Amino acid sequence: MNRLQLLVALVLAAIAAATGWMLLRDFNQTKPDRFAGPSRPSYELIDFELNAFDEQGKIAFRAQAPRLLHDERVKGMAVTTPVFHLFGDNGQRWRAESATAWIDTVAKRIDLDTDVAIRRETEAAADAWSLTTDRLVAHTETRVIETDRDVEVQQPGSILRGRGLSADLNAKTFELKANVHGQFAPKR
Repeated sequence: MNRLQLLVALVLAAIAAATGWMLLRDFNQTKPDRFAGPSRPSYELIDFELNAFDEQGKIAFRAQAPRLLHDERVKGMAVTTPVFHLFGDNGQRWRAESATAWIDTVAKRIDLDTDVAIRRETEAAADAWSLTTDRLVAHTETRVIETDRDVEVQQPGSILRGRGLSADLNAKTFELKANVHGQFAPKR
Protein backbone atom coordinates (compact mmCIF):
# COMPACT_ATOMS: atom_id res chain seq x y z
CA MET A 1 0.00 0.00 0.00
CA ASN A 2 1.31 3.35 -0.89
CA ARG A 3 0.92 6.53 1.05
CA LEU A 4 -1.97 7.87 -1.02
CA GLN A 5 -4.06 4.74 -0.48
CA LEU A 6 -3.31 4.81 3.22
CA LEU A 7 -4.29 8.49 3.45
CA VAL A 8 -7.61 7.85 1.61
CA ALA A 9 -8.36 4.87 3.89
CA LEU A 10 -7.67 6.97 7.02
CA VAL A 11 -9.86 9.86 5.77
CA LEU A 12 -12.71 7.44 4.95
CA ALA A 13 -12.36 5.78 8.36
CA ALA A 14 -12.46 9.19 10.08
CA ILE A 15 -15.57 10.18 8.12
CA ALA A 16 -17.28 6.86 8.99
CA ALA A 17 -16.40 7.27 12.69
CA ALA A 18 -17.68 10.87 12.74
CA THR A 19 -20.93 9.85 10.99
CA GLY A 20 -21.49 6.99 13.44
CA TRP A 21 -20.82 9.26 16.41
CA MET A 22 -23.32 11.88 15.09
CA LEU A 23 -26.00 9.21 14.58
CA LEU A 24 -25.54 7.80 18.07
CA ARG A 25 -25.55 11.28 19.60
CA ASP A 26 -28.90 12.20 17.91
CA PHE A 27 -30.49 8.75 18.41
CA ASN A 28 -31.57 9.30 22.02
CA GLN A 29 -33.11 12.74 21.48
CA THR A 30 -36.89 12.90 21.22
CA LYS A 31 -38.10 13.97 17.83
CA PRO A 32 -41.03 16.38 17.41
CA ASP A 33 -44.04 15.18 15.44
CA ARG A 34 -43.55 15.76 11.76
CA PHE A 35 -47.20 16.62 11.26
CA ALA A 36 -48.23 19.96 12.72
CA GLY A 37 -51.88 20.83 12.50
CA PRO A 38 -55.22 19.19 13.15
CA SER A 39 -55.22 15.46 13.51
CA ARG A 40 -56.43 13.42 10.58
CA PRO A 41 -59.24 10.93 11.01
CA SER A 42 -58.43 7.23 11.24
CA TYR A 43 -61.43 6.55 9.03
CA GLU A 44 -64.58 8.19 7.68
CA LEU A 45 -68.10 6.79 7.37
CA ILE A 46 -70.66 8.17 4.94
CA ASP A 47 -74.44 7.63 5.42
CA PHE A 48 -74.04 5.22 8.32
CA GLU A 49 -76.00 3.68 11.17
CA LEU A 50 -74.12 2.74 14.33
CA ASN A 51 -75.36 0.66 17.29
CA ALA A 52 -73.34 1.11 20.49
CA PHE A 53 -73.68 -1.27 23.43
CA ASP A 54 -72.85 -0.81 27.12
CA GLU A 55 -70.75 -3.10 29.33
CA GLN A 56 -73.75 -5.39 30.01
CA GLY A 57 -74.46 -5.85 26.30
CA LYS A 58 -77.58 -3.66 26.22
CA ILE A 59 -77.91 -1.10 23.49
CA ALA A 60 -76.76 2.29 24.80
CA PHE A 61 -77.51 4.37 21.71
CA ARG A 62 -78.04 4.23 17.97
CA ALA A 63 -76.60 6.91 15.70
CA GLN A 64 -77.48 7.78 12.12
CA ALA A 65 -75.79 10.55 10.17
CA PRO A 66 -74.45 11.49 6.76
CA ARG A 67 -70.83 11.65 7.99
CA LEU A 68 -68.63 10.39 10.84
CA LEU A 69 -64.91 11.02 11.30
CA HIS A 70 -63.14 8.68 13.74
CA ASP A 71 -59.96 10.02 15.34
CA GLU A 72 -57.90 7.36 17.11
CA ARG A 73 -55.48 9.92 18.61
CA VAL A 74 -58.18 11.61 20.69
CA LYS A 75 -60.42 8.52 21.09
CA GLY A 76 -63.57 9.98 19.64
CA MET A 77 -65.82 10.53 16.66
CA ALA A 78 -67.09 13.77 15.10
CA VAL A 79 -70.56 13.42 13.60
CA THR A 80 -72.34 15.79 11.22
CA THR A 81 -76.13 16.35 11.55
CA PRO A 82 -76.68 13.23 13.63
CA VAL A 83 -79.86 11.58 14.81
CA PHE A 84 -79.33 9.62 18.02
CA HIS A 85 -81.74 7.19 19.64
CA LEU A 86 -81.03 6.95 23.37
CA PHE A 87 -82.42 3.98 25.29
CA GLY A 88 -83.44 3.75 28.94
CA ASP A 89 -83.27 0.65 31.11
CA ASN A 90 -87.04 0.14 30.96
CA GLY A 91 -87.33 0.33 27.17
CA GLN A 92 -87.89 4.09 26.97
CA ARG A 93 -86.58 5.77 23.84
CA TRP A 94 -85.54 9.32 23.10
CA ARG A 95 -84.65 10.83 19.73
CA ALA A 96 -81.88 13.45 19.87
CA GLU A 97 -80.86 15.64 16.94
CA SER A 98 -78.26 18.38 16.53
CA ALA A 99 -76.13 20.12 13.91
CA THR A 100 -72.93 18.43 15.13
CA ALA A 101 -71.90 15.97 17.81
CA TRP A 102 -68.81 14.46 19.38
CA ILE A 103 -68.87 10.87 20.66
CA ASP A 104 -66.23 10.48 23.38
CA THR A 105 -65.43 6.77 23.53
CA VAL A 106 -63.30 7.06 26.68
CA ALA A 107 -65.73 9.12 28.80
CA LYS A 108 -68.73 7.30 27.28
CA ARG A 109 -70.61 10.45 26.48
CA ILE A 110 -72.09 12.29 23.53
CA ASP A 111 -71.70 16.07 23.21
CA LEU A 112 -74.48 17.49 21.04
CA ASP A 113 -73.91 21.01 19.70
CA THR A 114 -76.06 23.62 17.94
CA ASP A 115 -79.82 23.33 17.56
CA VAL A 116 -80.20 20.39 19.93
CA ALA A 117 -83.67 18.83 20.11
CA ILE A 118 -84.67 15.76 22.13
CA ARG A 119 -88.10 14.19 22.24
CA ARG A 120 -89.39 11.15 24.00
CA GLU A 121 -90.62 8.49 21.60
CA THR A 122 -93.88 7.20 23.01
CA GLU A 123 -97.30 6.30 21.71
CA ALA A 124 -99.11 7.83 24.69
CA ALA A 125 -99.52 11.57 24.07
CA ALA A 126 -99.66 12.26 27.84
CA ASP A 127 -96.11 10.85 28.27
CA ALA A 128 -94.58 12.89 25.43
CA TRP A 129 -92.09 15.65 26.10
CA SER A 130 -89.48 17.53 24.11
CA LEU A 131 -86.44 19.58 24.99
CA THR A 132 -84.52 22.20 22.98
CA THR A 133 -81.19 23.85 23.79
CA ASP A 134 -77.89 24.90 22.19
CA ARG A 135 -75.61 22.30 23.76
CA LEU A 136 -76.21 19.06 25.64
CA VAL A 137 -74.13 16.23 27.09
CA ALA A 138 -75.61 12.72 27.17
CA HIS A 139 -73.86 10.19 29.42
CA THR A 140 -74.51 6.87 27.69
CA GLU A 141 -73.89 4.57 30.67
CA THR A 142 -75.83 6.45 33.36
CA ARG A 143 -78.54 7.69 30.95
CA VAL A 144 -78.19 11.21 32.35
CA ILE A 145 -78.34 14.30 30.13
CA GLU A 146 -77.20 17.75 31.20
CA THR A 147 -76.54 21.26 29.97
CA ASP A 148 -75.61 24.64 31.39
CA ARG A 149 -77.35 26.55 28.57
CA ASP A 150 -80.88 27.90 28.15
CA VAL A 151 -83.44 25.10 27.89
CA GLU A 152 -87.08 24.78 26.89
CA VAL A 153 -89.02 21.68 27.98
CA GLN A 154 -92.46 21.10 26.51
CA GLN A 155 -94.95 18.59 27.88
CA PRO A 156 -98.66 18.30 27.16
CA GLY A 157 -100.20 21.33 28.87
CA SER A 158 -96.95 23.02 29.94
CA ILE A 159 -93.85 24.81 28.70
CA LEU A 160 -90.91 25.27 31.07
CA ARG A 161 -87.92 27.48 30.36
CA GLY A 162 -84.75 27.80 32.40
CA ARG A 163 -80.99 27.82 32.41
CA GLY A 164 -79.19 24.55 33.05
CA LEU A 165 -80.73 21.11 33.19
CA SER A 166 -80.02 17.69 34.59
CA ALA A 167 -82.29 14.82 33.56
CA ASP A 168 -82.27 11.13 34.44
CA LEU A 169 -83.79 9.31 31.48
CA ASN A 170 -84.25 6.08 33.47
CA ALA A 171 -86.13 7.76 36.31
CA LYS A 172 -87.97 10.08 33.89
CA THR A 173 -87.10 13.11 36.01
CA PHE A 174 -85.48 16.42 35.17
CA GLU A 175 -84.35 19.47 37.10
CA LEU A 176 -84.03 22.99 35.70
CA LYS A 177 -81.20 24.76 37.54
CA ALA A 178 -81.94 28.52 37.33
CA ASN A 179 -84.19 31.26 35.91
CA VAL A 180 -87.15 28.89 35.68
CA HIS A 181 -90.36 30.17 34.07
CA GLY A 182 -93.41 28.12 33.21
CA GLN A 183 -96.62 28.30 31.26
CA PHE A 184 -99.41 25.91 32.14
CA ALA A 185 -102.61 25.32 30.22
CA PRO A 186 -105.76 25.30 32.37
CA LYS A 187 -107.34 21.88 32.89
CA ARG A 188 -110.79 21.47 31.36
